[in-house]
Parts: sequence; C-alpha cells; structure tokens
Amino acid sequence: LASLSAAAADLDSLEERYWNDVNDLELLLRAHTEERGALLAKIDRAGQRLQLLKNTSVLYDAFKIWHDGPFGTISGFRLGRTPEVPVEWDEINAAWGQAVLLLHTMAQVMLMMIQHRLLPMGSHPRVADKRATYDLFGPVSKLWSANYDRAMVAYLACLREFGEHAKKKDLQGGKPTQFNFPFPIDGDKVNNHTIKLTLNKDVRWTKALKFMLANLKVRHHVVPRTVRQRRWRRSRGAACNLGHPQQLGRQSSFTG
Repeated sequence: LASLSAAAADLDSLEERYWNDVNDLELLLRAHTEERGALLAKIDRAGQRLQLLKNTSVLYDAFKIWHDGPFGTISGFRLGRTPEVPVEWDEINAAWGQAVLLLHTMAQVMLMMIQHRLLPMGSHPRVADKRATYDLFGPVSKLWSANYDRAMVAYLACLREFGEHAKKKDLQGGKPTQFNFPFPIDGDKVNNHTIKLTLNKDVRWTKALKFMLANLKVRHHVVPRTVRQRRWRRSRGAACNLGHPQQLGRQSSFTG
C-alpha cells in the first residue's frame, strides 16, 4: 500500500510538472506570436514607407510647375507678362532661373549629351553654344532683344532634345506608344507660338512660355521613373557580374 501511495505521489508530481511545462510553452508561444505579429506589422509599415519614397519625385517637390491665370509658374514664379498684369522682370528672371536649374539637373541625372550648355546662375541664368553665351534674364526691350531671344530658343532646343531622347528610349524598349510632348516644339515655336520676344505681343509670348512649362512638367515627371529603371538594371548587372565595375562618370556637354 505504501508503495502504491508513493507511486501515486510521483505520478501526481509528474503530472503537475507536465502541466507547468505546458503552461510555460503556451506562454512562450503566445509571446512569440505577439512578437511575430509586431515584426510583420513593422515590415508592412516599412514596405509602405519604401513605396512612398520610391514614388516621391525630388524634382517635382523642388520645382513645382503650375499655372496662374494666363501664366505658367515654376516654384511660384510667373513666367511672362500681359498688358493687364505686367509682371516684374525680377520675377520673370527668377522663373527662368528655376527653369534652367531644373533642366540642368535633369541633364545631369539622365547623363545626356546635348548640344547647348545651361548655366544656372540664380536669377541671371545663361545658355551657351560653341559660338557665344546668351543672357536669359531681363529687362530687355521688345524692339531689340536678339540675345535674349537666342537664349530662349536655345533653351527650347534643349527641351526638344529631351523629348526626342525619351521617344528614342520608348522605341528601343518596344513600347506600343512613344513619349510625345503635349505641345509640339518646332524651332522657336511651341504649339505654333514663337518664344521670341522681339516684336511679339506679350500675350502670345506668355502663352508660348506657358506651353513650354507644360512640356517641361511632363518631361520632368519621366526622369525619376527612368532613374529607378536604370538603377534596377545596374543592381541586376552588379549581382550577375561581381568584380566588373560599371562606368558611372560620364559628363554631359549640356551641363558644362
């Protein structure tokens, strides 16, 4: 009888330890489940944040292009003037400065070889070719503004080349539809409106500048996506060809 009592006591002790172990395991499992859930939530939030950052365009945030009545605007500065609203030259110069800086930055990002050189210099931007450097700031007279006209036409040529480059890339990539500006550029004209100021009407000149900024806005939305695609191709190439450095230091004649 005594031996049976001892065996029963041992069995009770084993059963107690068993249930204690089960309870401990359940607590550990619950803690692990909660920790796993918290970690998955963090991963999900990090993924959402990463996607947000991927979709963020620094150029778009830094150079907001919009409109204000008859004027196209960039970074809040109006580009052009009308008889009813004679915008000060200081504001027009600031707008051109932002437009030159944006296109200059896009050229550096895209590593493009373009004929002209953009010289962003605050409110005194310039455009240069092999022959001379042209001032893209006023005040200037509508009766004789040849230097200013050449600077604007040269800037427009740079923008046109960006569009041609984008279209070429679409063709090479086999896309069913190729990139085109909403307002065609032909020489000194945007959507059949000359960008030259000499002997031009302020209203038509301002409309041409508005069309130009609209094209610039469409093009600078494309740049971040193109850069992400190039980085993705580079990362794949680096993974497949370790030990073969890629050439990243190409200089654009467009940016000087």
